[in-house]
Amino acid sequence: MTEKEKILLALGTGLILSDIVPTIADFFVFKKDQELKEELEKGIITPKQYWEKFAFAYYTYNPIYWALLLGASMYLGKDYTQKRNIMISLITGGAVIGVLAKNIKKDEEFYSKHKLVAK
Repeated sequence: MTEKEKILLALGTGLILSDIVPTIADFFVFKKDQELKEELEKGIITPKQYWEKFAFAYYTYNPIYWALLLGASMYLGKDYTQKRNIMISLITGGAVIGVLAKNIKKDEEFYSKHKLVAK
């Protein structure tokens, strides 16, 4: 495998993982979605406004998160190993927070529909 092919494979793998691994940005997207749905149900915004605002959040929050993560690892790390370790730490920390945020959202939706817990 050539160096160019290795780079292409690494980039492709990174893109796949960036969609699989939950991030802190996902938490903010879910939060924004919930707020927008409430505004839509109350008639504060139209369906068109809902989708425009949701699409903006969906397509900007994750790239901003990844750019900040890359920037932090490049700025804080002195050499390749430190930069790599910082990035891995930030990704795994973000994944944990992202998973927790998804679980909280699922539970809130479930329990609000089934009236098992007071709001």
